[in-house]
Amino acid sequence: MTETPYLEIAGISKSFGSTQVVRQADISVARGEFVSFLGPSGCGKTTILRMVGGFETPSQGVIRIDGRDVTHLKPSQRNIGMVFQSYALFPNLTVAGNIGFGLKVAGASRGEISSRVEEMLALIKLPQLADRYPWQLSGGQQQRVALARAIAPRPSVLLLDEPLSALDAKIRVSLREEIRAIQRELGITTIFVTHDQEEALSMSDRVMVMNAGRIEQIGTPFEVYNRPATAFVASFVGTLSLLEAVVSDRASGEVRVEGVPLAGLRIPERLANGDAVRLALRPESLRLDGRDGDQQFEARVTVVDFLGSVIRIRLQLGGTRISLDSFNDPTRPPPSVDETMQVHFDPQSVLVLAD
Repeated sequence: MTETPYLEIAGISKSFGSTQVVRQADISVARGEFVSFLGPSGCGKTTILRMVGGFETPSQGVIRIDGRDVTHLKPSQRNIGMVFQSYALFPNLTVAGNIGFGLKVAGASRGEISSRVEEMLALIKLPQLADRYPWQLSGGQQQRVALARAIAPRPSVLLLDEPLSALDAKIRVSLREEIRAIQRELGITTIFVTHDQEEALSMSDRVMVMNAGRIEQIGTPFEVYNRPATAFVASFVGTLSLLEAVVSDRASGEVRVEGVPLAGLRIPERLANGDAVRLALRPESLRLDGRDGDQQFEARVTVVDFLGSVIRIRLQLGGTRISLDSFNDPTRPPPSVDETMQVHFDPQSVLVLAD
């Protein structure tokens, strides 16, 4: 028997005038699941979030939370927690006042508010800042307070609208780990909107990739990264090299790149000999040392970027630029610019895309 989804978005579309920004979105989220909406600016991900929160009304479709139709309910009637990119704290309230605001509006007793605020301050590790005002806090501290304010009333669903994008890189990494740990501890069903693929892949149970108002793929981070369903997902998620090729022998999985035959690839059944294709290769799929069953081609080194634990090597194969990631080996210096070298890869790691 299939479990009933806790949050169900069924056939949702949204238009502003003649412009359709969300097209027939269907999403089911389990209780306690953390799902990220990932995509470029303007793809519709924030519009879906706002429809779930009640800040926008769908042009068509239904939204259900725990089996209840909330499509046309006000935000205050949905038991939703919302964290915005801009923090949106009340400047005239202290940290404790901000965290307890939702409970106060809901009519909770003074004792209940005080107890819950104390609990939230401990959860976000800021118990000593209860009496400070937002202007006295760092960006990371303000976003922690915004998170505590959102979850203090015990929402059924937590919505996070690019909450980390205004923070510097180091704080962003630290806070995303804290958000995920808090979400797991409390078991809150969470929707996270981001255009940062690293955030989506590192934090989520599942990732929903959007493009031009449509859902291109929904899957685990492993599935979305390693088994992209469309060319857009393959190119948007992670670094990717695309090689122009032609199918030369479909039966043996052979294609030709710049006249070089590469065999053993998984070629989709709909393709035939002579069809133009693109080979999608991740930087970590390419190697400087060969293994049994590998295929290889020769390319010229154009750039060597030392990134600490990883060395990213950029190569030129005919008119195509390729990226190769190699772990740093202190006993082996990286190749030199303009050096010609053999590049090896497992043919099963290549995604063959129709041109």
